[in-house]
Amino acid sequence: MKFVVCAAAASLCLIGTPAVAQELLVARTLTEVCLPYATRARSFEKSIRAARDLGYRRPIGDNAPLDDWASEVNLISSDGNWRIRIEEGTIERGDSSVYAASCTMSSRHASARELADLGRRAFGDPDRWSFSPDNPRRWERRTPRPDEQSLSVEVAEPADQLPTMTITGSYF
Repeated sequence: MKFVVCAAAASLCLIGTPAVAQELLVARTLTEVCLPYATRARSFEKSIRAARDLGYRRPIGDNAPLDDWASEVNLISSDGNWRIRIEEGTIERGDSSVYAASCTMSSRHASARELADLGRRAFGDPDRWSFSPDNPRRWERRTPRPDEQSLSVEVAEPADQLPTMTITGSYF
């Protein structure tokens, strides 16, 4: 009888393992790749290395070497479910150009609602992050110097594309 109970418990653990593994991969991608890159705690190259340590690789067919001055790279998880895009460059914000470092996550299996739920769990602390009731899928990091830098997270659902979560650090 004890064997049957142990076997049933083990089978339930095995059933939940892929979902737990996916959540762990996403959490580690956020904390070890995307957030450090967007806050400039990690360079472009070190962020790529951190993603590779998590099992990300370049998509099949993307074999061209990266330029020494590359400003964007697309990576895919080893199981093919998650994609990240790490990029840097200037963007237009109002009347001026600002430097931006961004990391975009998407999945073939995650809907915009699921990404927004992930965002609420990760960025829902009102002491550190603010959000507009008009756009509950966008969070802004509260910073002591908003005129020098900003950090934002947005979940979007572009037409004919996978839903995305983009973390962008802007430096004025």
